[in-house]
Amino acid sequence: MYKIIKIFFLFTLLPLSMAAQVTPGENSLLNYRIVGFSFPAMKQMVNYKVEIAQGEYNNEQVFSRNISITVADKKNRIIAEVPSFGSSYTWRVIYTDRQSKTTTGELHHFSTAIIPEVNPDSFRLRIMTSAKAHESDYVFLDGNRTLYDMNGNPVWFFPNIENAKHEPMHARDLKVSPFGTVTAMGGEELYEVNYNGDVLWHGPTDTLKDADKLAQSKKNHRNALVDRDSVSLSYNHHHQFDRLPNGHYMAMTYELCDWLLPHPVDSGIFAAFRNKLKRDENGNYYQSIQFASLIEYDKAGKIVWEWKGSDYFKHSDLYQRMAAKQIFVLDNTHSNAFYFDDKNKTIYLSFRDLNRIVKIKYPTKKVLNTYGKLFAPGAGEHLYNGVFCGQHSCRLSKDGYLYMYNNNICNQPSHPTVIMFKEPKTPGGDLEKVWEYECPMDELSQQEQKKILFNAGGDVYELPDRDMFICMGSAYGKVLIVNRDKQVLWCAQPEKWSKFKKIWIDDPEYRASIMSRKDLESLIWGQPLKK
Repeated sequence: MYKIIKIFFLFTLLPLSMAAQVTPGENSLLNYRIVGFSFPAMKQMVNYKVEIAQGEYNNEQVFSRNISITVADKKNRIIAEVPSFGSSYTWRVIYTDRQSKTTTGELHHFSTAIIPEVNPDSFRLRIMTSAKAHESDYVFLDGNRTLYDMNGNPVWFFPNIENAKHEPMHARDLKVSPFGTVTAMGGEELYEVNYNGDVLWHGPTDTLKDADKLAQSKKNHRNALVDRDSVSLSYNHHHQFDRLPNGHYMAMTYELCDWLLPHPVDSGIFAAFRNKLKRDENGNYYQSIQFASLIEYDKAGKIVWEWKGSDYFKHSDLYQRMAAKQIFVLDNTHSNAFYFDDKNKTIYLSFRDLNRIVKIKYPTKKVLNTYGKLFAPGAGEHLYNGVFCGQHSCRLSKDGYLYMYNNNICNQPSHPTVIMFKEPKTPGGDLEKVWEYECPMDELSQQEQKKILFNAGGDVYELPDRDMFICMGSAYGKVLIVNRDKQVLWCAQPEKWSKFKKIWIDDPEYRASIMSRKDLESLIWGQPLKK
């Protein structure tokens, strides 16, 4: 009886088990063209060869006549690139043993999906300067949620998420995480997905609880900045979302606070800003101010750490400025980027509309330094600090320098720049500029350049060889790599086809990121990135 059961297992359950070990799964619909093929290893086999044909075939002879891709390896995991999206494919494995005898595996099938963003007739990444040193890298563009190779070919896209609030999906801040996954924001929602687009982690989305708490708190305490702790709108995520080295998640959120104003408000500065004022049920005027908070979630979506912008406000020059004038011209301090320095346990938080970066100790929340001019009595709110203005994206280099993408909006029509600074050794000291690069727009006429306003977006990453990857953001969106000698090593322009104008036009980008071939392979196999 035991032998009968064993035979039944071998001839029925075992093939099912082996099929489950084969990827891509039978009749899979893939959101990528660079495919990881895996299959069970077989004893005595020293070489494996994957053969691929475009089209769906069930007859081995017909399949053999249409094989167009062959990749061999000694391991039972092979990566191969198929030619196009929106196509079907057939593949099989040829096993070779030590005596050079071959065994032919069965035929498998899969298809690649297609969306307008990877249709070359609708979107493209036009290469202006070809890559050499970085020819094996890949670039994420969040304007069309697509990963490109350095020749401008789309190879992966962020698929639509079932039950997402924003469909079709508009993925922002798209990048690979240290854990071999992809993180992105879909509107206010946070997502971590694997290479197949399966959701691995979804940030909290229940806004009702916080909204109710906010309404009740506003009813009881109108002067939020003095009388009560403000309420963080914990799930209104914006601008940036990171997977931290400790496995947790950090995102930026909004925090709404109210400031009670004295009567009268019909004259002087109050009259000039009445459109920013509101009245409560008792007729009192108040101003709503939106601050940025940082929230750290654990894997269960529980808040384990929070830095509140209103707390910083109440103990900074901003509060003193407002207390003197009784009104704050900026109703949104507009924080737009952060960097978590795991080595030194510090966080750099960028405030675009204040033209400042705040350095915070983690986890104590102590503000270690403020970079950018402080508000002085009698000064206007929009202070240009003389070094950067409307900055976006701040990080630390390998050498410990603070660098950022500077939209440079105080010097329009000047171009955006990338600036690198040496930090002061003591609190209150000034940044020392050590490197600056002015982003080029040589392909445009002077008149065309003046029409582009760099007031939002942009990104910069230092690469392992210390070259700089830059996304110029805004409605322009050009991406490029430059070395420290300011030579352009690679340059490309994201574009989309205008059906109305019948021409290619610039495709707006918010952020872009870059990864190596090793990073891509870690993503394909779902493995943490090797440092």
